[in-house]
Amino acid sequence: MAETPDLRSDSAKGNLFTQIRNLPRWQGILAALPLGLILIGGLIGGLIGVLGAVINLKIARTALAPTGKALSMTGVIFGAVIAFLLIAAVLAGF
Repeated sequence: MAETPDLRSDSAKGNLFTQIRNLPRWQGILAALPLGLILIGGLIGGLIGVLGAVINLKIARTALAPTGKALSMTGVIFGAVIAFLLIAAVLAGF
């Protein structure tokens, strides 16, 4: 019997942490940093953190120069933190 070929793209293979481990160290750190929101934000922080990490993984796989990648990934981290703080402020009622 012939095996069915694996039709998933390279980005779909493995879980989030495997994809982060396969990046160069500095990209892996920047990609994983939004996941720190899980520690302080619970479910909402986790959702925003995972979304930020997925966006950073997509940026890490682009053909940008390393400086552009670092700046873009840092912007995503700041955006995730600001989004978390805004949602937390709204839920707390200021």
